Amino acid sequence: MLELPSPIADSLSRKGRDLTVLVVRLGAMGDILRTLAPVRLLRRAAPYCRIYWALEARWSPVLTGHADLDGLVELPRKRLDQAARSPRRWPSLPGLVLAYRRRLRAIGADLVLDFHGTLRSGLTGRLSGAPTRVGYRGHQQKEGNERLNTHHVASGSRRTSRMERNLDLIRALGIEVSPLPPCELPLPRAGERSARAARDSLAEPDADWAVISPGASASQAYKKPPPELLAAACRRLRERGLVPLVVYGPGEEEDARAVVESSGRAARLAPPTDLATLAALIEDSRLFVGGDSGPMHLACAVGCPVLALYGPTDPKVNQPWGVPYTALYPQDRGYTGVNRQDRLHGFEGLAPERVVQSVDRMLDGR
Repeated sequence: MLELPSPIADSLSRKGRDLTVLVVRLGAMGDILRTLAPVRLLRRAAPYCRIYWALEARWSPVLTGHADLDGLVELPRKRLDQAARSPRRWPSLPGLVLAYRRRLRAIGADLVLDFHGTLRSGLTGRLSGAPTRVGYRGHQQKEGNERLNTHHVASGSRRTSRMERNLDLIRALGIEVSPLPPCELPLPRAGERSARAARDSLAEPDADWAVISPGASASQAYKKPPPELLAAACRRLRERGLVPLVVYGPGEEEDARAVVESSGRAARLAPPTDLATLAALIEDSRLFVGGDSGPMHLACAVGCPVLALYGPTDPKVNQPWGVPYTALYPQDRGYTGVNRQDRLHGFEGLAPERVVQSVDRMLDGR
């Protein structure tokens, strides 16, 4: 447990009275979702504190209206990056940074919890003016982040799950972390109507369904499971009486169509969905099947059982959380990092038969 300054420690002992906390997890979606449980634990332990969250503007829809938060502070990363890349826009950089600083200072943070561990997140904490800033020591921090925080928590081993690492930051405040609380995202409620319309557009609107997610971000395309693995899951789900619904985000429609074609049309292609609609579809589904991606962690957050397929990325570090799950990965793979060969051949050794068997076990509750 950290030795925090007495005003912070006293406030926490008084359930957070007169305490303002800034949580810093700037992105991406999966990492933000894995930070929600620690924040809920903080809220339970200190119900009177004020909790704000700094994040990239594009991820605000994930947290807008969350019951545990008093507000969001958006980092205009896209505008900052555009200004930094274009010499003619350089004069706008100081104004963007000062505006961000003003928004941070306006909340009057006493304590920063830096779950992100990068230069941007460390600078966010410093710009907030908070005198106490808790972050990581070791491999979890990078780009000099450690020097920007005042108190440090050990990162654990390189194979410590990211959820456990996040919980360690809360443990260091003296907060009990068991059992893991539900996230209770506001997203599914916002997407209920459009999710219902998406379901009604199917030929079998009254059937149970499973959500299949083939995509990953453009920068992490190596995380995409091969279509034949997801197609095997689709065929088995159809044999078990479920409708496999293949969802996709921007730029992922081709991946989704490839899974539908490989499944022999056992699967259905979902209509285009926004984040709220996707959350509602997943929440009401029997099973989520996909790779190590934001939608997989969204499934965990809304309480849907998960069948996760891992290739290049470590199934222990990035494991599902808070729900029944199966993590499938090549059995002979040793996970020590992601290299070029892993990116090219990461799913080799993971057979469709194992996917089918896992679908059966998940549906049978085994």
